[in-house]
Amino acid sequence: MTHLTAEDVGAVMLDAETFRPPAGETFLYVLISRAEGQAILGGGLPLADRLIFLEGSLAALALADIPPEQDIGILRVRRRLIQSWLEVAHEGHGPCYVLVAKDPSGR
Repeated sequence: MTHLTAEDVGAVMLDAETFRPPAGETFLYVLISRAEGQAILGGGLPLADRLIFLEGSLAALALADIPPEQDIGILRVRRRLIQSWLEVAHEGHGPCYVLVAKDPSGR
């Protein structure tokens, strides 16, 4: 398996200008160009460490540092549906995650 389909992980694109993360840890977010986000919705999430998933509060903070003229969208996925493939990538101001190819049972 090299990709997770957008339907299987509940992936949707959100508008960065109106983004307000809900409380809780139901979702993870990727700040991404709108074009790349649409490509992922069509082709699936790659099981490789190139996408950085953030919790809602960190995604909101990261958005504050992006110039408004940049064409950024937010890819939202359901955390529980990708949990088996997540690995912590960095703990700095809070955890961020990457997807890795492995057996969904965690082995």
